[in-house]
Amino acid sequence: MAKRKSKRNARRKTRNINLAGLAESALIANAVTSGFFNCGLRDFVMSTDGGGKGQVGLNVITARELLAGITGGSFGTSSTTTANFSGTYVTSKLGDSFGATVKQNLMDNGLGMAVQLVAIPAGFRVFSKLTRKPRSTLNNALKMSGLPLKV
Repeated sequence: MAKRKSKRNARRKTRNINLAGLAESALIANAVTSGFFNCGLRDFVMSTDGGGKGQVGLNVITARELLAGITGGSFGTSSTTTANFSGTYVTSKLGDSFGATVKQNLMDNGLGMAVQLVAIPAGFRVFSKLTRKPRSTLNNALKMSGLPLKV
């Protein structure tokens, strides 16, 4: 048979957003930010004050502070102030270095983070096995509706 001269239009398959995979990834990211930075994922990403919303203490590190540290700041973990008291300069240091803060956070939260990093994927596997039939029905309904979602 002769080869066709014109190319066929290839159909593009739309990629669906897997909601269960998205939820699993968010829970794992929350466990990691809690373990390393002593701050939940929401506060880590959305904090505008640099200390985590409602968080008290110097062991909280947010994304804003990480970016400040990369650009030459102190990662928001330590600060040095110098005050002049009638001709005498007093220097005080507040907080630890970035590495010491992360190390302290891992000592405080490391075990819980490790348990979560093992339990969350295992729990999602069990959940997907137990809910296979209703999820497939829901996925068929979502496919018929034209939404690019998958459960």
